Amino acid sequence: MTHAFTHYRQQQLVRFLAVLLSITFCASLTAAEQSQTLILVGSELSSCSSLNMQQCDKNTQIAGKAEHLFSVTVKKVKKITQQWPSTNQEVKSSTVKVLLAIQAKSSTSITKPALLWHWRDIDNTQLNSLSEQEYYFVMDMLEVPQLSSQGQRLAEQVNPSLNNEPAINNILQFITGSLKVANEQPSVLAITAASRDPYAAADFTQGLLSTASVNSQWLALTPALVKAITTNTCEKLPQYRQSEMRLYNREAIYPDRIQAENALCSNGVNSLVKLINNSTGVIFNNGEQDLTRSVLFDENNQAYPWTKALQTRPVVIGSGAGAAIQSGGKNTSGNIATITKGSSLLALQADINDSSMFNLAGGLATFNYGMIDTHFSEQNRTLRLATVLDKTQQKFGFGIDEATALVVIKSSAGNLMTVIGKSGVVYLKAKGNQHYNYSYWPVGSVIDIAHEDFTLSQRSINKALASIKIPALPLQRFGSILTNAKLRSLIQAMCLSQEQSTVAQQDQFILSLSVQANTAYHRINKDQYGCAISHLELAVSTF
Repeated sequence: MTHAFTHYRQQQLVRFLAVLLSITFCASLTAAEQSQTLILVGSELSSCSSLNMQQCDKNTQIAGKAEHLFSVTVKKVKKITQQWPSTNQEVKSSTVKVLLAIQAKSSTSITKPALLWHWRDIDNTQLNSLSEQEYYFVMDMLEVPQLSSQGQRLAEQVNPSLNNEPAINNILQFITGSLKVANEQPSVLAITAASRDPYAAADFTQGLLSTASVNSQWLALTPALVKAITTNTCEKLPQYRQSEMRLYNREAIYPDRIQAENALCSNGVNSLVKLINNSTGVIFNNGEQDLTRSVLFDENNQAYPWTKALQTRPVVIGSGAGAAIQSGGKNTSGNIATITKGSSLLALQADINDSSMFNLAGGLATFNYGMIDTHFSEQNRTLRLATVLDKTQQKFGFGIDEATALVVIKSSAGNLMTVIGKSGVVYLKAKGNQHYNYSYWPVGSVIDIAHEDFTLSQRSINKALASIKIPALPLQRFGSILTNAKLRSLIQAMCLSQEQSTVAQQDQFILSLSVQANTAYHRINKDQYGCAISHLELAVSTF
């Protein structure tokens, strides 16, 4: 991407942001309590950091923690022997044998790849015999703390201004602007519960939005904290990290984060709710939805005392799983589920139920228009979302592409959606019998919400670019359509060529795409996926 083109896109964003935020600001003057902006990102907000240099511009140098380090010592091996987390004594003995062999070879701190290389070189079969719990236990116990020259924990440093992906910066700018509209001196709480190790994820998620004008802090809302604070047993936090999270040795690696968790617990539930209520926004990180759900609802699906406060923040940001967990609650079609796993092909092949690919209890319910799916076009999840819509009898599904955000602006003046970032958002409307309306909203689209439907706004249509005619699609059945983002590419080609119909296939499944009376194509931007599609019929059949 040339500098001139990047600058052009940034100017476009500034103008676009000004219009949307002015709408929010005007509404907030009359109904601040009711206004809310959701920024739902279809993937991790991957940004330049000392631990993630591949996201940085070339020749960039960032001070800070650059890698996780591990060491194997006789003392650590003894602790591993004493605290082994399972009853599998055979694996325990063979693990100790390998670790002592590694210790004889290397007594210095080494990276994780180097450690695993030594392990595989000695006994690859033994490494593969470890359960997930045993593997993470050993790695946690072998990790070493890293200190700065001042003797403080060496933290991961984040610098989004050095990002090599402009779309991520566009989203971050929009987030910052939304926070400032909601509060002149905004604060945002970072929740990293979606990560197996939320303490390790805290530096990045907190640093992502930390600027001179935004006060960003980590909220130690972990499964261990939830267990301790709701049972008034804060003294048992170390045990709960093991029993509830299967985490070990974190007090040695992240002492400041553990201290913050202890303080939050000691202050009690009322203090936690007050802290959340005093914040402008909250960001939920990417990872596992079920882990985030565990700090929002108990085992009986009852909301915790702080869940309502999180649900009602003026600005709510979710990335990846943190976006998907925002759907939930009820609408006129019933309960809104969250999708938890599986591929499109698996969804089509299997007789899925709520325990295998989705959770009918749903999520935080800041978004109750329908179900949300993420990493959408890139991982070809259209038929996964479509199948779960049918199974749960929901009408509407929204699939957000990577490095792209679906923004929902709620106010007393009315609600609307828009798309920012890199690619686009798929909107599916289930019609029954494996027939769906497929719409694609590229970056820059503004979506009207009315009468339980979602349509490309007239303003977006009026600003659409002139059509460009490309050759008609060949008369063939397009194979392997559910791999390598092929479905999005095919439908974009239909849009640009003004195609009336085409057919694609994956294994025994046939996908028929057809123009209807209300189908429309509009070029919203000049990018690769810049063609908006409205109400294209998608039908699935087998042979």
